[in-house]
Amino acid sequence: MALKLGDLSKVPPRQKVLLAVLFCGLVVTGYYYLYYKEASQRIDTMETQLAGLQSKIREQQAIAGNLRSFQDEVRRLESQLSLLLEQLPNSAEIPSLLKSVSDLGKESGLDFLRFAPTGEIKKDFYAEIPVSISVNGDYHSFALFTDKVAHYPRIVNLSNITFSSPKPSGDNLVLVTVNCTATTYRFLEQQAAAPGAGDQGKKQ
Repeated sequence: MALKLGDLSKVPPRQKVLLAVLFCGLVVTGYYYLYYKEASQRIDTMETQLAGLQSKIREQQAIAGNLRSFQDEVRRLESQLSLLLEQLPNSAEIPSLLKSVSDLGKESGLDFLRFAPTGEIKKDFYAEIPVSISVNGDYHSFALFTDKVAHYPRIVNLSNITFSSPKPSGDNLVLVTVNCTATTYRFLEQQAAAPGAGDQGKKQ
């Protein structure tokens, strides 16, 4: 039997209150499950995304604030790399470099008895190229030679220097035989790429 509006006047007050509370509860429950719960989850998701975006913005702002210093550092490192590349020749330049060292000795007044590269010694990213040298001349000529080598644009180190067989000469000079090792260096960039190419060939 359907409940009519006129019948509500016959319902006791306590039951009216109970019915009102039940009705409000149904409305609130329906609102929560039909709208609020989904909207709350979407809000939480959007707040998480917003926090992530704000964090990225702060990172980008920090980078932008330091951009000039980063650019200056890159230019400084590029300049250092350029200087190192000038001082460390590649394999094609080694013969001319060794000839230049020999020419420096001759210009200094030394007579070469031996000028013999002894083979590369490979390190991590570069190779040492030692050259066994034996020359005749006076102390002043050899000192001049070492000074020219020290000011040469490429890196050349003189080591294991020994003097022997001193002989008097004119003008109060003493001629000696000098044995030493001149070591220069080169990058191994091309050699470093070779193993990768070989591995690629094996995979094929």
